[in-house]
Amino acid sequence: MPKVAERSPASPLRGVWIAEGRHSPVLRSAEGIARALERLVALGFTTLFPAVWNRGATAFPSRVMERHGFAAQDPLYGDFDPLAELVRQARPLGLAVIPWFEYGFAASPQADGAPLLTARPDWAARDPRGALVRHGPLLWMNGLHPEVQQLLIDLAVEVLDRYDVQGIQGDDRWPALPWNAGYDPWTRRAWRAAGGGEPPPPRHPAWMAFRADRLTEHLRELRQAVHRARPGALVSMAPAPLPHGIRELLQDSGRWMREGLVDLLHPQLYRSDPRAYGALLERTVRGWSAEQRARLAPGLSLRVHGRTLAPATVAAMLQRHRPLGLAGAVVFHYDGLEEGWPAEALPQAGEPQAGDPSGPRVAGRWPVLTQIVQPRGLRG
Repeated sequence: MPKVAERSPASPLRGVWIAEGRHSPVLRSAEGIARALERLVALGFTTLFPAVWNRGATAFPSRVMERHGFAAQDPLYGDFDPLAELVRQARPLGLAVIPWFEYGFAASPQADGAPLLTARPDWAARDPRGALVRHGPLLWMNGLHPEVQQLLIDLAVEVLDRYDVQGIQGDDRWPALPWNAGYDPWTRRAWRAAGGGEPPPPRHPAWMAFRADRLTEHLRELRQAVHRARPGALVSMAPAPLPHGIRELLQDSGRWMREGLVDLLHPQLYRSDPRAYGALLERTVRGWSAEQRARLAPGLSLRVHGRTLAPATVAAMLQRHRPLGLAGAVVFHYDGLEEGWPAEALPQAGEPQAGDPSGPRVAGRWPVLTQIVQPRGLRG
């Protein structure tokens, strides 16, 4: 059993995404989970974000999915419940678990959107020609449809009701909608009811705002449902960075922060150059209060454009956090640590840097992050 990493009350959030079973072996067995947690504790990580919603199926046995007529669990996992096992092993190690609903409002990589869109074609997102909306490799559901929104809320509440987790997480697919979606019958009726007539072209400012506002209201409803299910549970979001997020996916994450709709924000600042990363980070936090910055733990990818970043490169990116008072950082994803980050190569983090007495003394090898404010609600 790995030794539990020591954590001070002011230690930063050091998070890692754990991919679903088709992209990583971690969640496919208790042994895979044990090996990963041993490594993550040794490296000083504190928070796990396991993927639990992919390809229209859950990584845990779901009564919500059964109620809708779908499979209770992704058949990839057989009779194994990886979320239950991860929580069981993580708790005595002091690791927080925040399940990650990776696919969000995306339905499927399959050409017909199976299983969700074949069973419920009225849930599909449609473009101006009436065709199914594909963004990246995935077909999408209509994230403005109340039944689609309720499905994700119900799944989040189910996780909080049944598992000892610290919160739930969305990303660049929840709440989100591709910019060219919204031309399905339900959304057309909603736009007309708001006095808009027929929907205008996708980039029309009022039409963009209409759809983005409804995603924000869904997030508000999700937050309320989460806190009814478990007061104090965290709402964590990992949206696309601005301005890309709102331009391409109608994610108004700046408004989410201003209105206090998220406890932790992890914009996906995936860059390979520390200077480019730092510039994007500074643009992100420009004008933010200290309290808002204390809820920001940016996402970094260990692989960018097919290339694994060197530990020194990631360390240089993390140094950009030092003067900003951020909550910490999250890396994408665990298997990158296995592939390109031997433990002996990781920068040491046991002591503050010279001349910086405010730096936290933390176990493990994560690069030193100083002037960190503990994110509200998260305790080891």
